[in-house]
Order: sequence, then C-alpha cells, then structure tokens
Amino acid sequence: MVTKLLLSARLLLVVPVIGLLGASLALFAKGWRLVFEQLDDAVLTTAVGHDLSSFEVSVLEGINLLLVGAGCLILAIGMFSLFVKPLKLPPAMRVESFHSLKGQFANFVILAMAISFLESLSNLQTLMRDPGTNGSEIAFAGAGMAMVTLALLAFKYWGGESH
Repeated sequence: MVTKLLLSARLLLVVPVIGLLGASLALFAKGWRLVFEQLDDAVLTTAVGHDLSSFEVSVLEGINLLLVGAGCLILAIGMFSLFVKPLKLPPAMRVESFHSLKGQFANFVILAMAISFLESLSNLQTLMRDPGTNGSEIAFAGAGMAMVTLALLAFKYWGGESH
C-alpha cells in the first residue's frame, strides 16, 4: 500500500511542471512582445531619423526574458521526464539525472546574468554623471556575478554526482 501511495505521489510533480510551463509561456510572450516592439520602433524611428540608443538594451532585455523562459521550459520538461513519465526528446533536451537537469538550468542562469550585466553597463554613462558615485557599483555587481557564475560552474562540474 505504501509503495502504491509513493508511486502515485510522484504525480504531485505535475503541479510545478504546469506552473513552470505557465511561467515559460508568460516569459516567451513578454520577451517576444518586447523584441517586436523594439523592431517596430527601430523601423519607424530610422525612417524619421531619431536616435536608437536604447534599442540594443531593450532587445537584450527581450532576449533575457526568452532565455529565462527557455530555462523554465527545459526545467519543466526535464522534471516531467525524470519523475512522471519518460519522454522521447531530442538529444539536447534529454535529461538522464536530476543533477544534469540542474546543470542545464544553471547554464540558463549564467546566460541570463551575463545579459543582465550587459544591460547594467548601458547605464554606465548615467551612473558616471552622478557626483555621488565613482562607478564602483558596476565593478561590485560584475564581481558578484562572477562569483555566482563560478559557484554555479563548480556545482555543475563537481557537485552532486561523481564523474
């Protein structure tokens, strides 16, 4: 009886999988909307001759949303495949263990942090005009992101499972 209960309890993981799918869909919609808005603005403002200085940053924000959405989608598919029912997936999306799933998600987090840092660099000129700052905020943010990236890479390669 306990074995049957535990086997059916794995279906509880369908709830977070559905939540991740919903989050992925919302992130994809928001990311695509932002990218398409920027493309539309670029076409219109180029025709009129306006400055496109924020175009690259806004496109990067859209790409960041799309990457986080892809990470949520991979996590949802991987969790379902690992714990509920194995799925026939392309090799790039296959997950053999929970550790490899966490490693794939760590890759998305590292990419999203890198894009966020590039977005913060776009505000560097505004930050440098402020008399109360010397730009060290960007250096500390970069150092913090580098430490988190190194920790995620160390976890991915050495933590969890023996090779």
